[in-house]
Amino acid sequence: MKKLVVGALAALTTVVSQAAFAQNATGAQTRGYMIGVYDIKDQAVFRQYIEAATPIVSQYGGRVIVYNPNTTAIEGSSRSVIAIAEFPSLAEAQRYYNSPEYTAAKQFFLRSTEGFRIITEGASLPK
Repeated sequence: MKKLVVGALAALTTVVSQAAFAQNATGAQTRGYMIGVYDIKDQAVFRQYIEAATPIVSQYGGRVIVYNPNTTAIEGSSRSVIAIAEFPSLAEAQRYYNSPEYTAAKQFFLRSTEGFRIITEGASLPK
């Protein structure tokens, strides 16, 4: 499982970092990403999370760029859902996650899922 998580994060970093590298080359600010890999345990409560959290993402300049509730592991085992939200910067992703609005919505997520989420800055691969 640990190898799968590391592999999945490495693959995501490669995809995300290509976009971040292009942005850095043009002088734009590096984007921030919130990445979740999880299983949904309670669909009804998860729907409450989606209804509560979706409008908040755009308030912080974010957008969901990946949501797949039927992922397929190509190595090891995985959770069923992967979700990636992109924000203008790492600071905006953190502001979103720590906001009073999202703190309320997050309770639905925590009650309805099992897995992990991270916030990271997009970056290029080391040379």
